[in-house]
Amino acid sequence: MVGFCSNDYLGLADAVEASPAPAGASSSRLICGDLEVHRSAEARLAKLAGQEDAVLFPSGFQLNVGVLPSVMSSEDMVYSDALNHASIIDGLRLAKAAREILPHRSAPPRGELPAAHGIRWWVTESVFSMDGDAASPRALRAALNDGFCLYIDDAHGFGLHDGGRGWPQAHDVTPTLYIGTLSKALGCAGAFVAGSKTACAWIRTRARSFVFSTGTSPRVAAAIVTALDLLEGQVGDEARARLRSNLEQLAEGLRLPARPVSPIVPVVLGSNERALATAAALLERGWHVQAIRPPTVPVGAARLRLTMSAAHTPDQIDGLVSALREVLGPGYETFTAAQPHD
Repeated sequence: MVGFCSNDYLGLADAVEASPAPAGASSSRLICGDLEVHRSAEARLAKLAGQEDAVLFPSGFQLNVGVLPSVMSSEDMVYSDALNHASIIDGLRLAKAAREILPHRSAPPRGELPAAHGIRWWVTESVFSMDGDAASPRALRAALNDGFCLYIDDAHGFGLHDGGRGWPQAHDVTPTLYIGTLSKALGCAGAFVAGSKTACAWIRTRARSFVFSTGTSPRVAAAIVTALDLLEGQVGDEARARLRSNLEQLAEGLRLPARPVSPIVPVVLGSNERALATAAALLERGWHVQAIRPPTVPVGAARLRLTMSAAHTPDQIDGLVSALREVLGPGYETFTAAQPHD
């Protein structure tokens, strides 16, 4: 069985050797669970993100539901993309700020807010997890110039650009708070938020999911440091080159108009029944591609979510394309499209 639905984009999940560090942190980081290995990982992540400091969380979901309500007040106004991840949605529901849902990939309104309002936040993913498309760098930079604070969740962009950088850094965008997850391109587990020293100090004492949780496993934190050595070095460079080559081959095989802007390529089939039947037919032929259905995606937009990895071989990609053509039949090209980007 060959999997085409993992988030191990650079194939590093099996490359990081196990660490002899303790398995458990024993307590909250604010009590006695704050270890040197945590601080080392945070310093490395902050530097890679181009920020002053970083805070490590055991998971991305735990991070978003804790950080968002901790940094937003009732006087703030938040604009959130309609296709943001469930963890962002839940975090904003816990926040006291007023919020407006933006149509996908659209920007907040320009101009000044009434004086009664506090901070204007734009909360968005960089690369969207189900569509594989990306936010507009131009619009993000304009919002920063207009005085917005940017909260960018780079779960599916972190580590995929030169030197292991994330999507915002590669597109000359410096978010107020930068979120990266470590279970995808890095092949480990956990997540981090990076920002100013002041913001990170506030988060360490105000984000309830950090304050009231046992610290990240020291073994995982040590693995993160080891994986960063791979990500930022020759291993990471070679993996990113293979991933780009694999995406080009997939685009050619599926007759996409351009190389996808991320490792995520949706094959939108519409009904739940068709998506499930297509996934089952592929599985019978040796290809594991999960059917994604509502509520993860909108009603009527059930799909296969193809994800590419540096670990895939050219023969495997050709095999998947052939199987898709066979299962979907004539007109299979209508189900896939390259993602827009500016």
